[in-house]
Amino acid sequence: MQLRGKLYVVGIGPGSKDLLTLKAYEVIRNADVVIGHKRYIELIRDLVQGEIIESAMRKELERVKKAVELAKEKKVCLVSGGDPCIYGIASLLEEYIASNEIQVDYELIPGITALNAANSLLGCAVSGDHGVLSLSDQLVDWGKIEHRLRVMLRSDVPIAIYNPSSRKRVENLKKALEIIFSERGDVKIAIVKNAYREGEEVRIKKLSEINIEEVDMSSILIISSSETLVTEKKMLTPRGYSMKYEVGAKTKRAKEIAEQSAEILREAIPGDTLRDEIVRRAVMATGDMSYRDLLVFKGDPEQAVEALRRGAKIIVDVEMVRIGLRANAISAISFAKGSEKTRTAEGILNLAEEIEGAVVGIGNAPSSAMALCEVAENYKPAFIVATPVGFVGASESKEMVRKLDIPSITNVGTKGGSGVCTAILNCLIEHAGSH
Repeated sequence: MQLRGKLYVVGIGPGSKDLLTLKAYEVIRNADVVIGHKRYIELIRDLVQGEIIESAMRKELERVKKAVELAKEKKVCLVSGGDPCIYGIASLLEEYIASNEIQVDYELIPGITALNAANSLLGCAVSGDHGVLSLSDQLVDWGKIEHRLRVMLRSDVPIAIYNPSSRKRVENLKKALEIIFSERGDVKIAIVKNAYREGEEVRIKKLSEINIEEVDMSSILIISSSETLVTEKKMLTPRGYSMKYEVGAKTKRAKEIAEQSAEILREAIPGDTLRDEIVRRAVMATGDMSYRDLLVFKGDPEQAVEALRRGAKIIVDVEMVRIGLRANAISAISFAKGSEKTRTAEGILNLAEEIEGAVVGIGNAPSSAMALCEVAENYKPAFIVATPVGFVGASESKEMVRKLDIPSITNVGTKGGSGVCTAILNCLIEHAGSH
């Protein structure tokens, strides 16, 4: 039979008519029938000149069947929020047509996604590689969602979370926030609600500050990466143009200084082994050449590199170290609730089971290094970098670490600090990712 109609599956974008594509606008205006969820229909009702067929949630298959049947004789517009292929109805249409070997003339018309809309309001939170995940377990088992979320978090890219919560799925958001905290700590998260629609809201908060009651199906979350720059209302994840271009005068001068410093260090600390590079990084971070003699290597630092390549977690004592790392890390201080012990030491004790097989960095408090030694009796880390600073307990705590049957990098004496610990860990992280 000769088909006389046609089916258009149209993405209407985030909701503002200004963000409809010209093709979408034309199809909606000229369609004999427009079919869609009542929420999407309401956004374009005044554009429709043909018949309107509305339906409710969980009636997607009915909409598809009705649209396909009517498209035999009429021009039918099946609308979807955002883009029809991204968490939209287009995949169901394709599956229905293929499974039933149906002949129908149809066309998919893309739209601006929720991520596109939220990203533009934030100022480029996503500028390159990123992850996208829905927390709805209506079509995907929660076990898969959790696994995918953890993999994305460990890849250190910004992540967009669709369908974060609803009246029936509040627990999913709670569980997701716990996972995010365990992998990235108290990270900054953008909450964009009703992007380009009435009631638009843009907020950026620490994970610990989020009120889950304020998050619903009209919201999209964007989780920052370690490279994301955050202000009160803006998020920028640099794409890396400063590596290629002199974006500003400061960029050029910084490169010149870095190159000169590298030459000086190479002359003072020659050699191409990983140990040599770690010593150079420690000296660069502190401006103190004495670290050539202060660093103590127990075992081979390649053991830390191999552990990181196998996917070992990185656990550090304080936020200052975590923020400076070029990979995801868990901050012990975030797991402390306050007690007679120092907060970082308490956090280490609370993370005891997580420390098994992890690469652990202690850059601040001697008490944290002592707590780690206590934990290591039952939960052995793969590698330790311990450079706590201070006149009380610092030297002793590092000596305790060196006595453990665990490979480590420490320094002798009262010197140390978060900066040198971060520099050493970053050297190991970079080496692990270079092969």
